[in-house]
Amino acid sequence: MVFDVDGVIIDVSQTYHVAIKETAERYIGEEIPLEEVKRLKFRFGINNDYYATYAVIANKKFHVPEGEIVKLSKECKNAVAECIREKFNIPLSVEEVTDTFIGIFEKLKDRERLLIEPFVFEWLRKKGYKLGILTGRPESDLLYSFEKYNLLDKFDAIVHDDTLSDITLKKPNPYALKYTFELLGADKNTEKYYIGDTVSDLRMAEGYKEQYNDRNLTYIHCNFSEDHKRENLRGDITFYDPEELKNFLLEL
Repeated sequence: MVFDVDGVIIDVSQTYHVAIKETAERYIGEEIPLEEVKRLKFRFGINNDYYATYAVIANKKFHVPEGEIVKLSKECKNAVAECIREKFNIPLSVEEVTDTFIGIFEKLKDRERLLIEPFVFEWLRKKGYKLGILTGRPESDLLYSFEKYNLLDKFDAIVHDDTLSDITLKKPNPYALKYTFELLGADKNTEKYYIGDTVSDLRMAEGYKEQYNDRNLTYIHCNFSEDHKRENLRGDITFYDPEELKNFLLEL
């Protein structure tokens, strides 16, 4: 059983999303409503928040059409920011935006809120489930939050943004999900779950099933935020409240 972190285990609406907003505003020179920032991130389907920020700047400052960014997100996956920069000759490096984002996020990171408590994962492990994490968070951010919430020892495998060196294979490439399941000792005959909350999670799960011809994966989609509820993407199983997900997990 593999979990995404942001929007599933931890509410980041006042941390990562605000950091995207404040970073983008620094380059654009005007205020962007937080709801618009979240709308763009979810529409673009960009998992990495550094690259989502770059995409927002490209759209708002350099007038790159939303549809073009959605298209490049699907084609380039985790290299989407560089694809945008190169295709539209944007005179702003991805590295500069990333550094600005990190500085802003450091001041916001303690605003996050836990959605699934440690006892839920302890229960699942007692029931015999192997648990994994697959996240676009950098290692340092993940360790900070997991140590704070006493989550580090609750998982048998953790794959973060720094785990795979090849940028093209990182989440949301279906290979990242395959790699995480392999770390847990799962194969095609193993019953598997992946729990996510964004369009990139949905695409990755669907891509995994097709690319590796594995139908023993159940994708659970979490529409916890108001933005996700409006978007109303559906997984094999869909939940609209963290309590619904917790009850499901505790009844397995």
